[in-house]
Amino acid sequence: MIVVLAAGLIAGGWLSIDTKSAAETVNPRSVYVIDGDTIDLNGQRFRLVGFDTPEVYSPRCDYEKALGDEATRRLRELVASGELIELAIQPGKDRYDRGLARLYVGREDVAETMISEGLARPYRGGKRKGWCE
Repeated sequence: MIVVLAAGLIAGGWLSIDTKSAAETVNPRSVYVIDGDTIDLNGQRFRLVGFDTPEVYSPRCDYEKALGDEATRRLRELVASGELIELAIQPGKDRYDRGLARLYVGREDVAETMISEGLARPYRGGKRKGWCE
C-alpha cells in the first residue's frame, strides 16, 4: 500500500525525487546515439525522458525526417562534446522494453537543450503530437 501511495504521489507531482543526484558518470565512447531521444549504453537501450524528437526510421513526412536527422546529429554532437556525461536511470520501461533515463551533458539535462534548440518537444508520456501537421 505504501509503495502504491508513493508511486501515486510521484506520478502526481506531489513528491519529487532528485534524479540528478542519482546520475552516474559514463564514458562518452560507450554511448551510441540511435536517434534524437534514444541511446544505447553498453548494449542496453534507453529512451531519454522529458522530451520527444521526430522519427527518423518511420517518418510520416519529409519535414519529420529532416528534423529527426538534425536532432540525432545534435545529440551525437552533445555526447561527443567532451563535456561530462551523466545518466540517471529511471524506474520502469517503455512500451518497446527500453529502459528510461535522463541524460546530462555538462550537468545540463539534454531534454532542456533539445527543446530550447527547437529539435524536440516536452513529453511526459501518453499520446504524442505529430510532426507533420
